Amino acid sequence: MTETPIIGSLDYDTEDAYILTKMAMAEAEGEDTEGKALVILVILNRVWSEQFPDTIREVVTQENAFTSYSDGRYDWVEPDDDCLAALRLVENHWNESQGALYFERTPAPGESTWHSRNLEKLFTHGNHTFYREKEVSGE
Repeated sequence: MTETPIIGSLDYDTEDAYILTKMAMAEAEGEDTEGKALVILVILNRVWSEQFPDTIREVVTQENAFTSYSDGRYDWVEPDDDCLAALRLVENHWNESQGALYFERTPAPGESTWHSRNLEKLFTHGNHTFYREKEVSGE
């Protein structure tokens, strides 16, 4: 079942927009515009979720949340025009994220990762696989 993603507030300032585009570059430099937009949407989906911090900065800087932030790549990349196009796509309410809260480089066939063992796979786009929390079945 595919649920319609929640579209939360897109009311953020210039600094937050810069953080989003910088993360798109750091995490998805080799991806197409939609791939970069999906990275932006994972960050926003976390902001809009009650499971994560409430601000873009807090989501991005949360310990071990994003490899490119943890390993320092975020510090030296600069967003390109395609990252800005990805942000504009999101700002125009494009959202094919299916509510994804996580992503990783797509693992090799048969490779087991923390994501694949603990989360529900939603889809693959480019070199990334997107996930959300597994639904807990109640009685």
